[in-house]
Amino acid sequence: MKKIPAALLMAVSFGACVGGPPVPPALEYSASGSRDLTYDYSSATTVSISLMGQSMQLSQEGTATYSVGLTSVAQGVDVMLNVADLNASITNPMGAPVIIDEGAIDGSLEFSLDRTGNSMLRSEPDVAEEASQMFSGVALAHGFFPGLPGRAVSAGDQWVDTVSYEGETDMGIRSETSVLTYTVRGDTVIAGRPLLVLDMSGTVASEFDINVQGMSVTQTSDLEVEGHVLWDYQASVMFESHRSASGQGSVRIPLAPAPLPIRIESSESARLQDG
Repeated sequence: MKKIPAALLMAVSFGACVGGPPVPPALEYSASGSRDLTYDYSSATTVSISLMGQSMQLSQEGTATYSVGLTSVAQGVDVMLNVADLNASITNPMGAPVIIDEGAIDGSLEFSLDRTGNSMLRSEPDVAEEASQMFSGVALAHGFFPGLPGRAVSAGDQWVDTVSYEGETDMGIRSETSVLTYTVRGDTVIAGRPLLVLDMSGTVASEFDINVQGMSVTQTSDLEVEGHVLWDYQASVMFESHRSASGQGSVRIPLAPAPLPIRIESSESARLQDG
């Protein structure tokens, strides 16, 4: 057999590399230019308090529309979130329900996300006292979007996202630490949009020091969390998220000689409007 010229071998090798399978994109925050998104959001929380052998329930539930602007920056994205619509209520056995709408929130929530979702809060809107229990800028900045690995992934891959923050709201101090494990389950398609399916589970420990109607209240809780995220690879944006949480805690109020045990059940969902 005749020897094949080295130049031809190099050309064949180079051609094989060029025609190989495409490298999957990194799972990260890297919006191109500016992008305007609209998310439908809903949440519901029930807090059961044991007091002198009896149980009282406090509940919060509502729906909202968030207008979210993403702007690409060198290390991730800048985010501006506005509450375009809000319909929420807070009920407790001691008084009439409190109804809250978007008029209780004035201004934009602005924060930055690096490529893996680490958040830096830049500014918060003014929030009326009654709405502070439903809307927390610091909590949204650190928890609305998922933590990402900043690399390409395949089915079965996992990463752990740990977020810890402390922030001041109009009603008091809020601190939280979450440790969430994300697992790539696979792919799906919704309305012709290819999506990556991420399972999520972990824990959230939180503490609130707030002022309620002139009364100092401290609430602590340890919750187990599970849920999922649908990620749009092509647009590099979150398409959907859902999480449910449940667990125990305590609340300390001036009228009680000792912390009162509580149980918390909550759920929240967000989905990108088709457009």
